[in-house]
Amino acid sequence: MSYSNDKPFKNREHILWEIGYCNKAATYSTILAGAFAGLGIISDLVNTKPALGATSWLLLAVFAGVMSLAPHLHMIMARHLLGMELIQKGQTSNQ
Repeated sequence: MSYSNDKPFKNREHILWEIGYCNKAATYSTILAGAFAGLGIISDLVNTKPALGATSWLLLAVFAGVMSLAPHLHMIMARHLLGMELIQKGQTSNQ
């Protein structure tokens, strides 16, 4: 995934693409975690087992929530690098 040992991204467009991609992945996994939690709560309230028990749905929600941290952290790192690039460009243009 990385461009080289000292540069994680090829160029500014690559950073923006990574931010968008990770934003979508984080959004989908967070929605999935919410859906799993909702299924767990509803199945417990109604006393039914839609394919799994209530505890299993809630454990799936926790797992999906933890897995959503990876795209969130990658997006934070990409935004930080984009900001650092803009700061460096601003310092060179002011001098």
